[in-house]
Parts: sequence; C-alpha cells; structure tokens
Amino acid sequence: MSAELRLPALSLPGLSPDSLGNYLASLGLLRVLSRRWPSVRIAWRDEVLQVVGGPATLDELLDELVEIANRRSWTPYVRAWKDAQAESSRIAKKLKISSTSGIPFALWQAKAAEQLLESFVAHVVPHGSGRSMNPVLGKAGKIGQRDFAKGWERAVDLLAPAKPLKSDKKEPANKATREKSRSIIAEVQRKRDELKALLQGTPLSWLEKDLNGATWFSQANKLYNSGQRTYRDGLLSPWLMVLACEGIVFLSGSPSRRLGARAQAVGAFPFVTRGAAADSVGQAKRDSAAFWAPIWERPMTASEVGTLFRRGRAELGSRAAQTPATFASSILQRGVDAGVAEFRRFVLGWTTAHDYVEPRFEGTVVSPLAGSADASALARTLERVTALIEHRGFPRDGKRFVGVRGPIESALLDVAAEPTSSEAAVALLDAVVSALDRIDRNRSFREDKVRWKPLPIEWLPSLFADEQPGVEARLALSLVSAFPETLPFASFRFGVEWTREQNGRFEYDWTTEPEWFEHSKVAPARWVSGPGELARVLGAVLSRRLLEEARLDKTNTERPRGRAPFPATTLDIRHWLAGDLDESLLWSWLSRLALFDWRRVPKEVRALMPGQHDVSRVDGELVLVGLLQPLIDRRPLVIRELSPNDLLSEETGARTTEAARSLVTLIRAGSLDVAYRLASSRYAMAGARLATLNAPFATHDPDRLAAALLFPITDRDRASLFERWLRPRRRPQGEKAYA
Repeated sequence: MSAELRLPALSLPGLSPDSLGNYLASLGLLRVLSRRWPSVRIAWRDEVLQVVGGPATLDELLDELVEIANRRSWTPYVRAWKDAQAESSRIAKKLKISSTSGIPFALWQAKAAEQLLESFVAHVVPHGSGRSMNPVLGKAGKIGQRDFAKGWERAVDLLAPAKPLKSDKKEPANKATREKSRSIIAEVQRKRDELKALLQGTPLSWLEKDLNGATWFSQANKLYNSGQRTYRDGLLSPWLMVLACEGIVFLSGSPSRRLGARAQAVGAFPFVTRGAAADSVGQAKRDSAAFWAPIWERPMTASEVGTLFRRGRAELGSRAAQTPATFASSILQRGVDAGVAEFRRFVLGWTTAHDYVEPRFEGTVVSPLAGSADASALARTLERVTALIEHRGFPRDGKRFVGVRGPIESALLDVAAEPTSSEAAVALLDAVVSALDRIDRNRSFREDKVRWKPLPIEWLPSLFADEQPGVEARLALSLVSAFPETLPFASFRFGVEWTREQNGRFEYDWTTEPEWFEHSKVAPARWVSGPGELARVLGAVLSRRLLEEARLDKTNTERPRGRAPFPATTLDIRHWLAGDLDESLLWSWLSRLALFDWRRVPKEVRALMPGQHDVSRVDGELVLVGLLQPLIDRRPLVIRELSPNDLLSEETGARTTEAARSLVTLIRAGSLDVAYRLASSRYAMAGARLATLNAPFATHDPDRLAAALLFPITDRDRASLFERWLRPRRRPQGEKAYA
C-alpha cells in the first residue's frame, strides 16, 4: 500500500484578504514562489492564506523572497507607455478623433518589448472603439499623484542591500570592511524579520512613506491605524508593495469578442464591474468601479489562477455582467468558475482629493451550493429584479439625478451578501415597489414601457425565515393569492398590463398565459390603488376586479374556479373589520406580495401558513361576510344538508358576476338591507331559504365590509358561517340539527 502524499502547507495570517492590497499581495506571492516551485498553490481558509506544495518551512519561503530582494529580481514594473499616454490628446486632436482614442496605446503596443506587454495589458487594452483602462490601476498605473511604478521602484531599492552581498562566507580581513559587511548582513536580517512579521500578522517596526500604495490599502488603513499592522496613514511595508505589484499581472484585460457588443470599458478586465448606482444625490458619481475578488478554498496553482482570471467574467443570460447587480445575480445563479467559494466586493470610490480613487470593502457574495432549491429560487429572484433595472426603458441617472435604480441595486447586493436574511429580502421588495410607484406616477417614465416578470413564488418563504407571518402578512397572503391567474392583484396595485403581446395588442382571456407586466404609456383603468384610506382602496379594487371579470366572461372562455392557497382565519378578519391592525403595514405586505407570480403555488409554499378553523366568536359584521362572500368567491359552497357538491353551481344561475357587482355596489353605498334581500334572492335560486330578519343591518364602514370580502376563508368556516343564515326547519325525530 503506497504511502499517502502530503504536501507542505504554510499558514500566513498576515495576508488576510481584508484589503485589496493584501489580496493583490497574495496573488503576487503565488506568482513569485511559482518560479522556484512550479506546483505551489494558494487558497484561503478562515481568512488565512494557505501556501501548499511549495516551500516546506516558513524559513525556506523567507529565504527565497530575501534572495529575490537582494538580487532585485522582481518582475519589472515600469510605466513604459506613459509617453504614449501623454501624447494621446495631441494625437487625438491631430486625427480629429475622441480623446479616449486607443490609437496612441496601440501604436506603442505594436513596438513594445515582449516583457513589457504582460504588465501593459493589465493597465490598458486598446480596441476598435477606443481603449479601456483598468480602474483598479487608475489611469494606466497612476491615480492622482500616486505613481505605482515609482512606488515599486522605491520599495525595490529599500529591500535591496545598500551593497551587494558576496557569495563567499569568509570574514573580510580589513576591520572596516568586516564592520560594513556585518552591517549589511544585519540589515538583511532585519528586513527578513520584518517579512516574517508581515506574513505572520504580528506588529512591524519598519514602515515607509512615498510607496504610493495607499490606493490599494486605504480600507485597511482606516481599520488598523494604530501601528499594530503593516500599514498606517500613508506608511506601508515595502514587502507588501512589491508583492502587490507582482499580483497585478493577473488582472490582464482583453478586447476579445467575449466581452459582448455592448460591453463597457470596465468590462474588459477580469472581475471588474461598473460602480453601483447612487442612492441619493450626495452619492452620485461617487464610485468609479468595483472589483470582485474571488476567494477559493481549493488550492490553485499560478497557472490555474491565471486561467480563472482570463475567464474572469460572469454572465446573466447571454450578456456579460457589467454592473454589481448583474454580477451578484450571476454568482448566485451559476457562479463564475469551479472552486470559487465567495467574492469580496471592493468598491473604488472617488475621494475628496482630485483624481484619487480608494477601495472600500462592501461585502461578500458566497457562491451557492449546486442543486440547492433555496439558492435556485434566490438566483431566479435576483435575475428577474436585475432584468427589471437593466430594461432599456428603466429610468437612469443622466444629466440629472433620478435615483430609481440605486436603492434597488443596493438592496439587491444586501440580499446577495445575506441570502438568509428576511430583513434584506423585505428591503429589496420595498425598493422595487417604490421604484414601480415612481414609474407609474411619472409620464415620461411610463412612455418607455418598462417590462418585468413577477418573482418566483418559491422565494416567498425567505421573507419569513426569521419569524412567522403576523396578522397583516397573513391577511395580505390570503388576499393576493386568491386573485384569478389572469387578473392578479398586481394589475390593480400597479399601473401595468398583465399580458402577452399578440399582434401588437394587449389581448388576453381567461385561458391566456401572460408573460410579463408592462407599464403602458397610458395607465390602464384597472389601476385603482392610490392615496386614501386602505378600506376605500380595497373596496375600489373589488369593484374593479368584478368589472374586469365581467369583461373576461364575454370572451366565451372557461372561467377558472376560485382558489384560496392561504385562507384567512375568522379571527384575522375580525381584526380587519374592527380596524385594530397596522393598515400601513398591511398595505406594505400587499404591495410586496403583488410582485410574485401567483399562478401556481407549490405545497412547500402553502405550508407557510397552515389553514385553521376558527369560528369561536362571531359578531354581526363577520356573519354578514359569511353570507355575502360566497356570492363573490367562486369556490364551491358545500352545505351537506342542501347540496352534496356546490350549492351555488353554475346550473343554479345563483352566482353571477353581474349579481356580485350589484351586491358590492349596494354594500359600498351602505344599503345593507337591500344587499341582504338581493343575496337572499340569489340563495333562493339555489334552493337555500334564509331566515327572515326584521332588524335593520348596519356597519360603521361600508368600504371596510366590502373589502373584507376579498379575504377568503376555509371551506369549513364558510359553511359554518353560512349555516347561521338558514331558515330553521322541522326535523324528523332523532335527526341531528346543524349548528
């Protein structure tokens, strides 16, 4: 039996990926070590960099880096293209082309030495339409007055001994020479000790200024400015600077067609997207771009890492992910590459200083487990939200701040970072609702005909991962889920058409399978939600729904039966009738749930709110609901003593849309006595004779009573409440009376 192969592994906590600079330095360390150990690998475990299959001991690693420093054999970092960059404007003016032209860079690239091109394409990529510059590296290696090449050169000089060390170990005969040699050796040893402290994450005593690396280490500067780490307020370890510069080679861009025809400039570089849209005026144009640092737990060689970065883009659908929202959605949908455990988002934001960009850490997106149902539902949710804000007609910031996209994108990133957080999920829905309301109220926004698909219902339980639905959420679930598939609640809540476009027209009937919601140029008449008391708004929704149902009935297509995936309890309806709940919260839940696709509700989602039988206490208005609601709700009303199936079946002609409309009109007008007589006559058609009542009917809020008819209850509760209205009859001796 062969012995198990064990590769040496070193833990380097000092290179935790808590800053963009540390991340680049980790890549640089891999690249440097791979020269001597081609099979060396790196990975991160619990925030700690792991070096596997390379040097057997930390001392061996230190010796290798010190030797490189002594020999100045780092990868040369010179901005040899800076002259071409300086001449860009002049050439552009001469040729009468845009100042962003890539021609000067292309000309330099054609003549440049091969050893310079590897670094060049990490900074600039000339292409047919101009040139792209990597925002991580500023303007081709310079951000403001921070010239990375000059910082690298100074770091290399600081790390190299003042005088080259002799290869022989013989003691010089001359005393002065011996003392100078000992001084050089002590200097090298001190730098070695500093490197050891750096990699182990212990305090350093040697930090230098003018290394120009603050752009990459600024986030860590803010977090650790006590002097107990490797950097503080403009001071930096030279070791970190040279290693970070080694790592930037992995950021090489490409003008290849894989970027897509609509790709933006930042899309040419791996794991780089545009900055997130602003939430407010103060944040407008604050961020230039974002870098998504991939973190992997399976050790990867330099060659594998290079392949990862060359393929370093994500896709949503068939398009490259160019924005933070699309990138996050893509990660959760299918990931980017095998082996990547998570992505850390470093936002490159403009500072108060001119032309200065510094990164700040904005969260982590974890790659989901393959085949996870929850991950799949979340991925499809974020994909559809992203598709909404990426729609060509969706409002965007231009010369003036609009601020519609920003809150959604920010909330989407929060969900991607905390996929199990109910708070983050609800905040995302609220941001979408707010945006849709703004679109509905703005004529210019409506003219662009924004389209969106409803969210997958499988994601709904995420809203209640932290706690069970309260009374407001339960009532909202009951109401929204009960609307017909062709007439979803969203078509009344928002100014949208729920439709499939046929022959350039919006056409649908009871059997049509719609594809999307569209904010038409002219708001549809069914959009009745607006300011005012919730009872009035819901009463208007009921009236309009019945009108739309009457119109669909004329299409001569079979009408679907009523449904109640989440029937409300009579206790919850009593809360509504009494007005002792948070109506603002109820409206919020109605708006959130309107965003979902309610055509099919899986059993797993139905289990969110198991049905309960509750008629423990009945008052006058609740009894009225029990009488009136079956004439509107198309579900069967089964009264065993009167009918084995549906008391109000179509054959009886008792339950019609026209009768329901008349009934609701009378209720909203406060004519309850007339409404009772109408209801009584409809039930008589079905063979159910109601008790004769001489007392007048009354309600404190007619709209509230009408709105209560929108909340379906269980079949058992419907039967129990209705039986209270039946006229008593003589029973044969021994026959059990109904309650």
